[in-house]
Amino acid sequence: MVVQLAVAIALGAVSLSDAERLQAHHQGLFGPAVSDSTMRRTLQAVDEQVLAKIAAVRARVRRHVWSQLALRPGGFRWLTVAG
Repeated sequence: MVVQLAVAIALGAVSLSDAERLQAHHQGLFGPAVSDSTMRRTLQAVDEQVLAKIAAVRARVRRHVWSQLALRPGGFRWLTVAG
């Protein structure tokens, strides 16, 4: 559910209702949509241990993405990252 929410945010969701609608629209990507109330309950249950695990995974993914970008010295001219 956390990954689905992160992807929905990346696709432009600004609320849990937006995330639910995006998931429903992109079921091929997400699978069955998770309701906004289920997302809310899940996020309320997140504790420090879960946050630490999320941070570790996020750091690992960022390292991987930046290493892939480093393999393209010319970059992606059509893509602007962080301004």
